[in-house]
Amino acid sequence: MSTSSHEGSTTTGMSQTQIAQNRWEQAQEKAFLNWVNSLLVKKNLKIENIATDFSDGTKLIYFLELVSNKKCRRKFNPEPKDKINRIQNISIALWFIEEDLNIKNRSIGAEDFYDGNKKMIFGFLWSLYRKFRILGIRADGNTSGSGGEQDLSSSGIAQEQIEAENNLLKWCSNLTGINVTQFKNGFKDGMAFLSMAKQLSSDQSSTSLFDDLAGSGVDSIARLNAVFDFAEKNLNIPKLLDAEDLVNGMVDDRTVMLYTSMFYNAYEVKKKKQKSETEILMEHVKEVVEKEQVSIKKMFELEDQLQMYTEELRIQRFERMVMEKMVRDQENQKFLSNLLLLRDQLEDHQIKLCKLQQKVQEEASGKRAPLWGAPQISADLSKDQYEQVQILGDLLEEESNRINRIVQLEEVKPIQFLKKNQQIQNN
Repeated sequence: MSTSSHEGSTTTGMSQTQIAQNRWEQAQEKAFLNWVNSLLVKKNLKIENIATDFSDGTKLIYFLELVSNKKCRRKFNPEPKDKINRIQNISIALWFIEEDLNIKNRSIGAEDFYDGNKKMIFGFLWSLYRKFRILGIRADGNTSGSGGEQDLSSSGIAQEQIEAENNLLKWCSNLTGINVTQFKNGFKDGMAFLSMAKQLSSDQSSTSLFDDLAGSGVDSIARLNAVFDFAEKNLNIPKLLDAEDLVNGMVDDRTVMLYTSMFYNAYEVKKKKQKSETEILMEHVKEVVEKEQVSIKKMFELEDQLQMYTEELRIQRFERMVMEKMVRDQENQKFLSNLLLLRDQLEDHQIKLCKLQQKVQEEASGKRAPLWGAPQISADLSKDQYEQVQILGDLLEEESNRINRIVQLEEVKPIQFLKKNQQIQNN
């Protein structure tokens, strides 16, 4: 008998229960790989095989830290070389679960991870998934923490598990508008999964597909397969269920609950994304408002500074005006003194000029000549300084010219003054 025929006979000889069990194990591994890797990616890590990739304890510890948002307090070997180091790492991971995460573990030991016992590892991961993903589900779509001491054994969380399962069913009913009361029989026709996929899809072009699948003429198996394909492609939900097995009632509640919870996870992702987009928008608005507030504050500060500078400038201008007035007054006083002195000198000069003219006339005529008086010269303060100096300068120049003419006897005439003459007595 050939090898292929032997394998065929072996497969044929397997019972439906064994086939279903193999499918269930494959579905579990696919689901748990997806869940574990969705967390490990935050550390740029990944597992390919549930049975072997936790065997050294390192990725197991990283996974537990990520799923719990806590840091393992014990140091572990990131690169274990032998069995002892690997077992030690796994023991630290189990200690971390009990001591730091407050979860009692009575179901799995370090040797089970090291030996790759899939059944025990699946049970362990299912217990963690139930605690961190399912027990926090609320019917209103919000996730609450599952605090307090937990027991990984089935009896330790039986009541809380029932409540979480009911909440998941209620959430499905609220989201879809379809009354879903149980997992095994409530999803057989595919309508609940179809409605959830439609609610969670962000692709408007798929609306016609959903409408077609919702038609009464569509076979339940065809509808389920289409929904499973769509969920895997668009919602990152792996195909954990076989459509034919689900319709024929060959899938247990745990399998359907696990698959349904992944729709809830997709719902959370969408809600967080929407929240994130809203938060980004709010942050942008807040940033713009803060910038505007800073600009307004700067504007007011500049306005205050401008007012301060304006006041300082006004004071400085006033002080400058006062100083200029003081300087101007001092200069005017000094100029007036010089002007009066110049006027006195000019008057003395004119008196001497009058005497000189009298003497010249007497010598020319041989008779006593009258003494002409010099005019009183006063400063005309209505004119500016330069005009006053110019007037006095012109008078002085005119008198100098007359003196020259008198001395040269070119003309002998009384001196004419611009202002009223005042006779000066001969000394």
